[in-house]
Order: sequence, then structure tokens, then C-alpha cells
Amino acid sequence: MARRNHLHDFTRGRMIGKLEEGRTVTSVAAEFGINKSVISRAWKAFQTTGTAIRKIGGGRARRTTAGDDRYIILQAKRGRRQSASVIAHQLSTATG
Repeated sequence: MARRNHLHDFTRGRMIGKLEEGRTVTSVAAEFGINKSVISRAWKAFQTTGTAIRKIGGGRARRTTAGDDRYIILQAKRGRRQSASVIAHQLSTATG
């Protein structure tokens, strides 16, 4: 499975700066050792948003708090043979 390495904001800024100077996507990609499609996507995002900073976040909102997570782990360790639905019922009883 491929591992994704996100570019640091500083590196993205340098890439965008070089593109603003008039350099080609190919030359910038060669200089940074990054695929042309990555440079192109970063450039397109910069032209759309006006910033080189990557948007953080996304995904589904969490339903449990850190305390709920600790409680679930504790209950799972105490009763190794309990089902997930039993632990969920215990959590809802404990937290209201």
C-alpha cells in the first residue's frame, strides 16, 4: 500500500513561489524531486484559494470523547468476553 507524505507548508510555498516566477511545472518538479501532478494540484489549489497552506481536517466528526474512549477500553479489559453492544450499553448507562 502506498504511503502518503504530505508536503510541508514551507515547501509548498517555495514551489508556488517558483511557479509565480514563471518557471514550468516540470522544472519545479525536477528541482524538488516531486511528481508533476503533485505540483500541478498544489498550483491549482493556490490559484483557487489564494493560499499555499493545506486544509487540515475533514472526515467524520467524533462521537465519543477522550473520557468515553478510556471508559470503553477499561470495560473491555475488565470483561474480556463482553460484546461491543454490552459495553456500549454500559457506556450509555454510565454517561447518561
